[in-house]
Amino acid sequence: MGDITTRKNPVLVVRDVQIGYNRLSIDGGRPYIDARLQRAPNETDVSWLGSQDDGVVGRKERACLVNDAGRIASKINQYLFKASATRNGADESFTDDVTGDGQTVNRFMEDVSTEITAAGWCWLQVDRNPQRIDDRGNPVPYTAKDAKENPVRWRLWGAQSVTDWHIDEGGEIRWLITKSYKRIDADPDRDPEDTFIYTLYHRAEDGKVYVTEKASKDVAGLVLRTKAVVPGLKKIPFVLVGKPSAKPHWFDDVENIQCQILNLDSLHNETLTNGVYPQLVVPYSLLQALDVELKLENAKGKEKIRIQRELIKGRSNPLYEDAEDRGTTRYIQPNAGDLAQIVEEANRKRALLFDMAGLALFNKETRQIQTAESKQFDQLDTNSTLGHRALILQAAERKLVEMSADFDGTFTKYEPVYPTKFDVVDTTALSAALATIANMPDVPPLMRKMVIKAALRVLREVGGCDDEAFDEAAAEIDAMSDEQLSNPLPDPFARLLKKQGGGNED
Repeated sequence: MGDITTRKNPVLVVRDVQIGYNRLSIDGGRPYIDARLQRAPNETDVSWLGSQDDGVVGRKERACLVNDAGRIASKINQYLFKASATRNGADESFTDDVTGDGQTVNRFMEDVSTEITAAGWCWLQVDRNPQRIDDRGNPVPYTAKDAKENPVRWRLWGAQSVTDWHIDEGGEIRWLITKSYKRIDADPDRDPEDTFIYTLYHRAEDGKVYVTEKASKDVAGLVLRTKAVVPGLKKIPFVLVGKPSAKPHWFDDVENIQCQILNLDSLHNETLTNGVYPQLVVPYSLLQALDVELKLENAKGKEKIRIQRELIKGRSNPLYEDAEDRGTTRYIQPNAGDLAQIVEEANRKRALLFDMAGLALFNKETRQIQTAESKQFDQLDTNSTLGHRALILQAAERKLVEMSADFDGTFTKYEPVYPTKFDVVDTTALSAALATIANMPDVPPLMRKMVIKAALRVLREVGGCDDEAFDEAAAEIDAMSDEQLSNPLPDPFARLLKKQGGGNED
């Protein structure tokens, strides 16, 4: 096997850096800015980092992020988990805490979905504390009391946290290596130490599963397992979700565009700041005179020369031109049209970002200029993508349930069923269309019924009712007579349509 702390799967070698950026982009904040904000050519240290002596805050610290990538990942989960999966027969004490730290099964699967969005794959583990060993070295079978006090737990491993693996032709995991952070700080009289723990799970030819642990550095008092057998386990207790691939993942494009937008916004803010304070241009002859002064000062202090030379190359400092050109001391600054182009480019890239994600319906700017055909295609693509993701999560949870039952004979098995049809509604466009239809004269009763049902969809989308109330209201609409439908639209639908469509209430 070799050194498990240095092994890295070829797929992860190719994908590791970009997956790291993708994961940072979903969380956003300062870590993502520090990783992806780029220094401009010839930008001075003062401009980029600032100066503590002068109280100047650098551009890197002033940068802020509009986290569209995180919004996309959040939108996917909002639609996926808007309606909960059914888990008939599941033990609520388990589904309310599947990780041992209070995380529900729904929240756990949301994190799984986020990892798939960021990387394309992740790993799920079924685990519990090891069985007790008797005096002869044999595992003591779990009693019902032991199982209750030491239940099965699920654990999520991101794509970067499983560093190497092998899956045989039958699709079974033969071995894999996990990487986890460990901080040793139990003793307050000792300085804490940080290390990474690499764990090898290996199914040997004898059918047993062995576990070997190794730390990235030696830490006093750290106890590790060396080829310890996991009692009663017949297979590697991991489930692969998604498919590891060295090919680019669709979210890479989202993150790369967000990186460009981050840098455009930061440079635009810097340009605006510099535009408020115009840039000085002085004759070249003044620079020549400055050079003479530097030479005279050479014997007294080299530090002054270094500072002056740094000063004349920075993009935020005075420019020098030959006296034969213009020879006039003046200020220059960008015009408003040049600044507007930066904003337009950032907006264009932000629209591309949402199009790449297949979620153009969530972007008001692109939605206004889309044709009806393109909006319909985007909606179908979004619904199909969500349905496919739901099936992946459903299959993963089923495997976890089966593996949990193998771990613990007292585990209550259940069948998770995820919703696979999603009604992604463009509320703005639909509301405007409904308002137009509702204000038409002589609308037939059947069309009025269709309008009211469509309005009910809008109401559910904006959070006005739950599924039970929606079904009840839909049944009431179906039961309306033609005479009722011939009357003006009943409240609250009329008010809803007028409000959504921009009309005034009577």
